[in-house]
Amino acid sequence: MNVDDAFNRLRSSMVGLYSDREATIIAGYLIEDLLHLPKHSMQALNSLQFDLIEDAGRRLALGEPWQYITGEADFYGLKFYVDQSVLIPRPETEELVDLAMGYIRAKQLSSILDIGTGSGIIPVAIGKKLTFLNQIYAVDISEAALALAERNAHRHSVNVSFQVCDILDENGWLQLPQIEVVISNPPYITRSEQESMHKNVLDYEPHLALFSDTSEQFYDAISRMVVEHQMPGCCVVFEINEHYAHQIVEVITKNGLQNVQVHKDMQGKDRMITAIKP
Repeated sequence: MNVDDAFNRLRSSMVGLYSDREATIIAGYLIEDLLHLPKHSMQALNSLQFDLIEDAGRRLALGEPWQYITGEADFYGLKFYVDQSVLIPRPETEELVDLAMGYIRAKQLSSILDIGTGSGIIPVAIGKKLTFLNQIYAVDISEAALALAERNAHRHSVNVSFQVCDILDENGWLQLPQIEVVISNPPYITRSEQESMHKNVLDYEPHLALFSDTSEQFYDAISRMVVEHQMPGCCVVFEINEHYAHQIVEVITKNGLQNVQVHKDMQGKDRMITAIKP
């Protein structure tokens, strides 16, 4: 088997799972990442390279996301370690980072808290860009996710304080630091939406990080925590389910947040919310 054969082997393993264009792009990524070779070549594979391609093809055919196969994903121009304890970063979350950084820069703030940090992409990406931040905190309910997030922070030389926290448990709120900006991309897919989701997401990505019991569950808890325990003027920046902006605005407003604004993503969908604790 040569590199061209390996490329075609990987592409064929994704038939029915991805479009031809997507399969071509993914196969190219895998060739370059696993073999460290140009994706089109007649160079023969050695036995180790052959085994890597065969393993990758088998896993792709079962629907496993290619980022879990390489163990890395791209986000905000950086590479992050990923595994099945964390979600694969989505492009729209880069817009959340942009929105948060714009606010931080405009107000010259110095402290942030990311709730439900997963692999740590949000605090690490922000900390890498905004080097003037002196307090970066991140929490998650999953110890496995936090261990991976710590590796990502170390990889990019960003000083982040990580902490295990179940944000739905009010008893843990007092342990959270007082900061100026709370950022969160919490689980926001409702159980009723599960049937329409792609197999590779449902079978491989952690349901704990995907699904909430109701569309407002985490926004309700986080907004109450901010109102009850954070400093006046604290800004909240949420990523949201595009279908439930109205319900989320209603809940966080009822809980006492003000200056609530819904922001659209590049696709024109309601994707983010900002609000302030008075």
